[in-house]
Amino acid sequence: MAPIIETSSTWSSNFKLNLAMLSYSTGLTIPRLASPLLLRTKIGLLLLVPVQLLVMFIITIPCLFMELALGQYSNKAALNVWNMCPVLKGIGICSFATFILYQTYYFYLCTCTLSFAFLSLTSNQQQWKSCNGTWNKINCYTLRDNYTRRFECSQKYNRDKCDKMQWQSSIEQFYFYRILNIDDDGYVGTPQQELLIFALVTIILLFFANYGGPKSTENFLIVLAIIPIIQLMILFFTPLTKSNVSLTLNYLFKHFDTRQLKDIKVWSTIIELSLSTSGLGFGAYITLGTHSSFRSPIHLKIVVISLLTSLFTIVYTITLQNFLVSLCLHSKMLSEDFLSLEQELSMPDAAFFLEHSPRYWMVMWLSNSYMLGLRTLIVMMSVNTEVIYSSIPNIRKRHNFCVFLFCLLFYSGGIFFATRIGYFVVKTIDKIMNEFIFIILNTFNLVAVVCFYGLRKFRDDVHFMIGIRFSAYSNALYILNPLLLGSLLIYNVYNFYTHKVDVKFPWMRSLEIFFLWFILVAVVFYFFVYLVLVVLGKNLPVFKPAADWGPRYSTLVKSRRMFKAYNMAKEYLYRQERFRHLRETNV
Repeated sequence: MAPIIETSSTWSSNFKLNLAMLSYSTGLTIPRLASPLLLRTKIGLLLLVPVQLLVMFIITIPCLFMELALGQYSNKAALNVWNMCPVLKGIGICSFATFILYQTYYFYLCTCTLSFAFLSLTSNQQQWKSCNGTWNKINCYTLRDNYTRRFECSQKYNRDKCDKMQWQSSIEQFYFYRILNIDDDGYVGTPQQELLIFALVTIILLFFANYGGPKSTENFLIVLAIIPIIQLMILFFTPLTKSNVSLTLNYLFKHFDTRQLKDIKVWSTIIELSLSTSGLGFGAYITLGTHSSFRSPIHLKIVVISLLTSLFTIVYTITLQNFLVSLCLHSKMLSEDFLSLEQELSMPDAAFFLEHSPRYWMVMWLSNSYMLGLRTLIVMMSVNTEVIYSSIPNIRKRHNFCVFLFCLLFYSGGIFFATRIGYFVVKTIDKIMNEFIFIILNTFNLVAVVCFYGLRKFRDDVHFMIGIRFSAYSNALYILNPLLLGSLLIYNVYNFYTHKVDVKFPWMRSLEIFFLWFILVAVVFYFFVYLVLVVLGKNLPVFKPAADWGPRYSTLVKSRRMFKAYNMAKEYLYRQERFRHLRETNV
């Protein structure tokens, strides 16, 4: 085997690089998406843990291992890594474009979270729990006076008018008319100045966290890794009082329905969450893998990251269930009623809009969610710059300017999402991203590596890099996963067209269809354009790897060409037998 040659990692240690990967995989999407969706499936804690681990070992670990291995082996970021099969480079371009859109959407979520946290901390009363604000309309109601408000409306106007009126909760009106500042004449709305200020605060933190590259990012990540863990521990035990501890724990451990496992939709939801919470498919792990040394044992790393991500998801789910049951008991409200209320909001923090939710809990939870989102954004920004530097090396000298341009892009996108049109675009992205985009990207990645690049070649690359050969279990998973994810994608597309859901505006349906087919059309278009260039006489590789594909150093490239997995296995066994004989002789 070739001598061990280390790459020039820009992170000060493997621990901090692993912390960056973990920060990316445990972000704001876990409390926002995983917890409420898993609550609605009514799987329960005792079923959630084994199901989550099963999906992790079958799908998450192989996909994560593939991304990290490609980045570590080739030392190329999410775009240039597709030099392994140049005709499919459209997959990398679409992945990065989708990644930028996802970050803009993510930035908006962080801004909203910070906004609500600030208002929870500073307002004398929880303004979203009443209909007495200057922004409230006549069609406003609260959980306490729902029937009273409708009765007063029928007394003031005729009953038919009140029945046809589109009633909105005080939370919805607070969000639309107070936060988004929507007027009566249109539905575009101009964001409030304070929302722009909160967005600016997030952008400033994001800029300075990436100002000096990974060296400055490390310090931010360490702080943002410690504080949320302490908050989680406090948040878990705070609602458990003597009056509701037995009911809460009883709900956590006994409220499940095994019949839910027979529903394909439940399995589909869990697989979607497994991919979305880990952030697989965007090529972020490919880019982060370029910072690892060539011989770094990634097989151990991916197991640890996957286990911690699953554990984090489970802990957050338990914590949210704990809060939900406790607050519903205080507010004398059924959990099913809460879940129907939560569907109208942009995040699961609707639990804290119940009647008796203390301000302390709200500020603690919202600040915890914000720090999770901020640390993920910081890592995403680091990935963005590395992808650009991998394609245009000379721009690395303008690092701070590059970070500034990305910050400006996210801030502009966040302003748009803070309008009412932008809000409905966010809901569309929310749906399509989690039900389709993650599955499409991971399916394309697996098909490209297994079918076009070649599973055997990828297996030998990994064997040469870390000295470990794939087991029959790993080979079976890489053959099974494209079929599994492809079948799931067909199932979701079928449901998308057969089970139509009413949308607020007709253009929302068109936008959903655009996002659904954009990646497939773009990849196919790039494929045919590339083939046309080859036919026209361009001397371009099609399915074979480009000339610059492979390890960074020429010594490793030459060693890889001479590497034969079967011969290396025989040589390894011979050396082991020889070393054993020498030890016995010395003794």
